[in-house]
Amino acid sequence: MTTREQSDARPGGPPGDQAADAATARRRAYTLAIVVTAQFLIVLDASVVNIALPSAQADLGMADSRKQWVVTGYSLAFGGLLMLGGRVADVRGRQKTFLAGLIGFTLASVVGGLAVNEAMLLAARAAQGASAAFLAPAGLAILTTAYTGRARAKAFAIFGVASGAGGIFGMVLGGVLTSLGSWRWCLLINLPVGLVLLILALRHLEESTAERPTRYDVPGAVTATAGVGSVIYAISNVAADGWLAPVTLAFLLGGVALLAVFVALQHRSPEPMMPLGLLAHRTRGGAFLIILLVNAVAATFYLLLTFYLQGVQDLSALLTGLAFVPIGVGILVGAVAAGRLMPIWPARTVIAVGLGIAVAAMSPMAFLRADSSFWSLILPVQVALGVGFGIVLTAIVSLALQGVAPTTAGVASALTNAVREIGGAVGISALNVVAIAVTTASNDPNPAEASADGYAAAFAVCAGLLAVALAVAVISLRPAQSVGRDVSQR
Repeated sequence: MTTREQSDARPGGPPGDQAADAATARRRAYTLAIVVTAQFLIVLDASVVNIALPSAQADLGMADSRKQWVVTGYSLAFGGLLMLGGRVADVRGRQKTFLAGLIGFTLASVVGGLAVNEAMLLAARAAQGASAAFLAPAGLAILTTAYTGRARAKAFAIFGVASGAGGIFGMVLGGVLTSLGSWRWCLLINLPVGLVLLILALRHLEESTAERPTRYDVPGAVTATAGVGSVIYAISNVAADGWLAPVTLAFLLGGVALLAVFVALQHRSPEPMMPLGLLAHRTRGGAFLIILLVNAVAATFYLLLTFYLQGVQDLSALLTGLAFVPIGVGILVGAVAAGRLMPIWPARTVIAVGLGIAVAAMSPMAFLRADSSFWSLILPVQVALGVGFGIVLTAIVSLALQGVAPTTAGVASALTNAVREIGGAVGISALNVVAIAVTTASNDPNPAEASADGYAAAFAVCAGLLAVALAVAVISLRPAQSVGRDVSQR
């Protein structure tokens, strides 16, 4: 047991020990606040431009075929470099990697906010995503190594709130800043927050590394980064060219081939970038699959509901942003509930309850119409869905990282973020195709009703995917395992 773990188990003792425990508690509190705020910024910036995008497009004269890259450029760089970022954090130092990612993220935000043309904005968004790929896994690895036992469960509950509510708050903030000021403030607001975080991180974050390997896995880093990046690019291209377009198929098949090469290299490497044992564990593998499915549904729900509120019900950017407040409240309630249940209930029970709530909440959206009431349908659905998401995403991230060896904390954290990012990209692309296909095939002469048909069909598929996630939780997660108690890596 380490000194840090011993302090967890020592409620009393000599005054010197109590002073040391108090200092440890303060350091952990700062660590949690810094990491959670950084994660909040990362998730927020993935969504804050969604509602501001029409204003940015008009201001910079962007073509309709190019505007999607303001969003997908961020996701492509983020998802493609995550595994490399996690490995760098383990090898070079998690605090150093966190600071470098934070500085890059803040500077890229300023460049994007001051962009004078399309190329400058797209480059800044890609740089934001690349910086986030180093910032996110380093922060989560710091949190994983700083906490143990029930304290870790509570820390991950707070982290879950940031991950779940960041995207929602991003849309609310995007609507407010765009309506009351300018789309540029959606990016420039990161400057003061980033500077405060940098000062606090320099003072309070402790450095930690894995055992330094004798050889850096360059082939593994290249194939993993290129493979994930190619898959995300292909999925992002579906909205413009379709699944069967040559460029989509080329990048999709090429990405899958590169990932197959990556797996083969990891089998043969004495010092792999990603130990394949992380995925071989049944519980952890099931947790990653649930993360992928839930984030596919969440990302799709946020985007399609935005389209519905603005395109079908003709709400303004400000009102659309504010319309997402209920799901943010629900996520907060769910995360708090998960934090209380995780130390005492089996993981499978906590996650199954959250998924059951999410399935029940999403199902009524399959009956969405153009004139559906916000107050009687959309609001209660959002609150209940938020509670389900809050419970699941809080418990499942903790479970996915439970029992991970300290030497691979950064890589495991990066994999968690990569699965989340890939799930969102796959969900948006695939279910947007469902919505478009149903809308096109609709016989309703009213365009608004035809669009509502498409969204309703996509939401029905979302409910089905959540039901699949529930089945995975029941089948793959160990019944007796509690999220609030550490288990050995298997």
